[in-house]
Amino acid sequence: MNALHARPERQRWFRPTAAADVRAAGHRFEWLKPDGWREGFRSLALEIDHPASDERLLIGVGRVGPNLVHPQRDMVEIEIDEAYRRKGHGTALINELRKYSTKPLSDKVVPGSVRDLFLGSIGAVTYLPLPSMTIDLTAARTARWCRAAWEAGRPVGDRQQLQVVRWSDLPREWLVEALTDRYLWQHASWSPTAGRETIRPVVGEEFYDEAVLEHSWATVRAGRITALADLYDEPAGKSREGCLEAIDAAAPQARPDVALCLAALIEDVRELGADQLDCDNHPTDPHAAPLLATLPLIAGEQMNLVEIPNGITAALRETT
Repeated sequence: MNALHARPERQRWFRPTAAADVRAAGHRFEWLKPDGWREGFRSLALEIDHPASDERLLIGVGRVGPNLVHPQRDMVEIEIDEAYRRKGHGTALINELRKYSTKPLSDKVVPGSVRDLFLGSIGAVTYLPLPSMTIDLTAARTARWCRAAWEAGRPVGDRQQLQVVRWSDLPREWLVEALTDRYLWQHASWSPTAGRETIRPVVGEEFYDEAVLEHSWATVRAGRITALADLYDEPAGKSREGCLEAIDAAAPQARPDVALCLAALIEDVRELGADQLDCDNHPTDPHAAPLLATLPLIAGEQMNLVEIPNGITAALRETT
């Protein structure tokens, strides 16, 4: 069949992805995995008529599945071969994936990107913007900020025996519990979590195991951790990634303790030779966000967490 008589793309097929797809098309699709690679997840291949033969052509893949930590939304992701975009294939694939979920679907996008524009066209809304929070460690004001944080956060004659210590000097169990406590309240207002025992292995134990213990910091008052500043392995080199917040957001000394943790982390990371520290925080963090706003920050790419209507939100959106 020559090009003049090639058949139009008039039909789509959906099928579970297979290991053979990963071998044949893994280089075309960033996260392609076989269906069922994770419990509760579905992974689908989208095929169309090959324009020059009787075979089918794989042009897209998608997956949907539960978020065990944040069970109010299911996670979704699709990829369409660039040559076949803007032809309704992405919308068709999302609609097929919706059949495997009764919850709103979530994804992460760069504002103004192709993915953002596509998801917006099918009704996605931002439920949390994530502005860049990257500290310029080379700025002279950053060093002055740290000195001021030490002076303001450690008043003379503090009777609560405040300590600022490395994670490597604290019991693992203390840190796992503190990480879990912090995560629970940090997300309560905009993405509530599953129960403590469900999330503890992920946001407590896994976060602890992924942290660089000797370069992560905690404040301790009267034998209890009050704030944490975590440093992670990736990215490494001149750019490092961390996170910080209080363990009890309402504690009277929460903000000074967070500032002390951050000052310790900044000084430590600078000594490691880093030029910038990317803080994986949220604009809703009541102590970390205002503190970071007082530091020299490097302009960076914002990300948005978006929700795609599904279940009740889809039904209400489609009501006429």
